[in-house]
Amino acid sequence: MDLLEYMRSQNNMTQAEWERTFEDEAREILVLLAGGGGAGKRNGFWDVSHYFIAYVDCQTDALHTGDGRIVYPVSDEEHDAGGILDRFRQEAVYRLKVRKKIPHEVPEAVTASSQNQFLIVEVLEEDAPCSALEEVLADYRRPVVVDDEELGELTLDKDYDTFEGEILWRGEQICLSLEVDAADEDTWTAAVQAMRQMVADQAAWDRDMRAFAARELTQLACEWRESADEDVPQITEESFARRIDLNSIGMDPDGSFSAYFDDDDMFFGHCVVVYGTLADGAASAVMAG
Repeated sequence: MDLLEYMRSQNNMTQAEWERTFEDEAREILVLLAGGGGAGKRNGFWDVSHYFIAYVDCQTDALHTGDGRIVYPVSDEEHDAGGILDRFRQEAVYRLKVRKKIPHEVPEAVTASSQNQFLIVEVLEEDAPCSALEEVLADYRRPVVVDDEELGELTLDKDYDTFEGEILWRGEQICLSLEVDAADEDTWTAAVQAMRQMVADQAAWDRDMRAFAARELTQLACEWRESADEDVPQITEESFARRIDLNSIGMDPDGSFSAYFDDDDMFFGHCVVVYGTLADGAASAVMAG
């Protein structure tokens, strides 16, 4: 089963079918929440997730570290009323009665954390005491910083598995985001090396990304210009490339990148994003945001 087929099958589940993907037997766990959450529309209900970084099995007292999710269903009415992600606090420990997700085969692109799930049966205690999870939380709060000679100081955002920083690009400061696996330092090294490669040849990359975006999006910008309420200058590929302003770059360990440009109001305040790889150059450009 490919990823698209898998996602469609998951989204077509009714609530009863979805709940049957969890074990029948309930257990108690202590869970440390961190990293945010989200909600996805399924067939007649919403699947709400809150992310955790560790839990303790209350029956065995075993500590399990690693990303996962506590989940529960809500109706369309509950979702539309708002506030569903406010039901649990971040960096807090809860004692819960839950049902564990039954292991099943998934496509390679599906993250392990999305399969490490517990369906909430009952919330038993908020701010539950647990020394083991308190130690995990203290470590989670401790900053992780990489100081690179070329890229400067990069700080790990543990919620999103990215190293964030700023670099000098063509004489201007821009934001930098390196996508990594926080648990795998080899990905840190690979992402840093990939970004170093782009920075070393930034004049050529800057020129090529601007030219590519202009070829792909000038016609669309002209269509937006026609809908403006006031007279605005003509837009050519040359003026488009000159007007957009790079403000951030995201880099993956494999050399895939996304470059975000300010649109100089050609798309009324949206941004221009150029995607590509170090090996093959720019591959696509879109108006976004």
